Amino acid sequence: MMHAPAALTHRPLADADIPAVCRFPRTAEELYFLFPRAVWPLTPDQVRASLALRRDPTVAVLDGRPVGYANFATFEDGRTANIGNVSVDPSLRRRGIAEYLVRAMIDRALVHHGLPEVTLYCFNTNTPALLLYAKLGMAPVSLEGRVTPWGEPIALFKLRLDRRSWASRPTRAA
Repeated sequence: MMHAPAALTHRPLADADIPAVCRFPRTAEELYFLFPRAVWPLTPDQVRASLALRRDPTVAVLDGRPVGYANFATFEDGRTANIGNVSVDPSLRRRGIAEYLVRAMIDRALVHHGLPEVTLYCFNTNTPALLLYAKLGMAPVSLEGRVTPWGEPIALFKLRLDRRSWASRPTRAA
């Protein structure tokens, strides 16, 4: 995987970012994997409605435009946060943007909010994401069976990372 572009930053989601975020999933299948409750095609109204139930919606920004999106799907003060809706502009995938964004969300949960752990869910068919999460120190803690909207069985992993493991990770070389 390539390293994230040097000019990559992140900030809270702005309403003006939402149309770009809606273009990140290219197919109904991709949308299901990153936002299972959404209906294809993803619309600004669906994103706005989800914000009432989510916390810390965050965009990765490159050259002034949003190129990645994530949030906390659930958040329990003092206990845990679950990272959700991780998505990247399809023209910029495999360039480190997802890693940058997930690291930012982990830091937000464990350092900024001082939570003891952070979790996320990932379907078994998303091998690049599972490998990324393992690289970041997240480990599977449970697995449940689901059925996709098109009727196929699929496994959903729950992964977890605790604050102590995150704080003791080796630092990355510049």
